[in-house]
Amino acid sequence: MFLGAIFCLVQAFTQTGLLQGLSIKLYQWFGTDYALVALALLAGIGLLSSLLANIPVVAAALVMTKGYLVAAEAVPELALGMGFTAWPAETLPVFIALMFGATLGGNATLIGASANIVTVGICAGHGEKVSFARFSRYGVPITLVQLAISALYVVGLFWLAR
Repeated sequence: MFLGAIFCLVQAFTQTGLLQGLSIKLYQWFGTDYALVALALLAGIGLLSSLLANIPVVAAALVMTKGYLVAAEAVPELALGMGFTAWPAETLPVFIALMFGATLGGNATLIGASANIVTVGICAGHGEKVSFARFSRYGVPITLVQLAISALYVVGLFWLAR
């Protein structure tokens, strides 16, 4: 039910234009510098995924990213619909950065990913209490390293595309 409610919230963000507004802001801030957009998404989505369920975060971020690429005129408005597959090669690292941020960001905190909650439950079943702070003490530094390595990889993708 929780995930269903979160997806309803994402749909509400889409219907009210909030995600489209964020798409336009991304374009205003970064223009067509896809590498900077990718790094901003990697960091921003990584942070959000450490605090919220990452599946709905990705659903919202995909809508926002598609909107940004339409605003940047990298793809036609048709890309906002389902089934669009003609993404230009120079835009793919943006999506890769988004996925790295969403996937790895969830490692930072106990509530960042469902696997973290399950693992803490297993630990509790074996008499080992893992608090939010204890989990974060290890999770945050590891996640920062993972995101930094991912950032290098994404920058490398842009460098190779030149």
